[in-house]
Amino acid sequence: MRAVRREPDFDDAPVRRPRRAAALDGAARPTLARNARGGRHGARRGSAGGGLLRWLPRLGSVSPGAIGLASFLLLAAGAGLVQGGHLGFGGDAANEDAVAAADAWFPIGEILAAGHYHTRRADLLAAIGLKPGDDMLDADPEAIRLRVEALDWIDSAKVSRLWPATLQVQVVEKQPYALWQTKGVTWLIDRKGEPITKNDIAEFAGLPLVVGDGAPQHAGELIDVLMRFPAVQRATKASVRVGDRRWDLHLKNGIQVRLPEDGVEDALHRLTVLEQEQRIFERDIETIDLRLPDRLVIKPRGGAAESIARGEST
Repeated sequence: MRAVRREPDFDDAPVRRPRRAAALDGAARPTLARNARGGRHGARRGSAGGGLLRWLPRLGSVSPGAIGLASFLLLAAGAGLVQGGHLGFGGDAANEDAVAAADAWFPIGEILAAGHYHTRRADLLAAIGLKPGDDMLDADPEAIRLRVEALDWIDSAKVSRLWPATLQVQVVEKQPYALWQTKGVTWLIDRKGEPITKNDIAEFAGLPLVVGDGAPQHAGELIDVLMRFPAVQRATKASVRVGDRRWDLHLKNGIQVRLPEDGVEDALHRLTVLEQEQRIFERDIETIDLRLPDRLVIKPRGGAAESIARGEST
């Protein structure tokens, strides 16, 4: 007998629900409700947490050396961002100095300066052009010496690098010798006649005063001779260079003494004798002319000049 295959009726077939409907069944609703309460950020947190959990098993298989290298790279990147000012702080002058010091092979620990008395330390350091923390390899002794010797008061300088971290600068200052007045300006000069400065010279008012063109170059010769005749030196107010050949002495009492071009020491000796014997500086005299070797010419104020032969009494 032939078996008859029975086709199931529509009512006997299993019911297949759409997938969308399955997502809305009772088991899924609490989850959707929690997501709704947490909002969009709640879903993101859950997703991120899931991502981190997925990575945790993998991190356990990474070697400690690799982790250390990654940490170092992250720290280095963070330091670069801070020092560069990309994070809103850092990147100022102090940080730049710190970076420069960190980059220096041989950072300068101290700068020693000696021999400066009239030169301000700030001016000296500015001429040196370096500061603690800068690299000793950037210190050029010859260049520093030239800059330091360009300062008003510096006559010579010696610059040494004392390894590993000390820069030493020794200076010799010019010695004030006289005051030079020219074109209404008064300069302080040294023994060689080199101008030192025209600023802040009030404290040197007691030095000899020389006036005129060529006076600085010949002042040393005259002042050295005057020092051997203290009576004349004390009475002298200013020494005026005439024609860049000879000197006139202007005394404090108004007398003008005309010195010869040659034989200055002999002329000053004659003048000293007159002062000792005749008190000539106390007389009402306008000029004393010592330019002639065998006589002197005295001119009273308001009177005619009187020539006196050498050895004659006045």
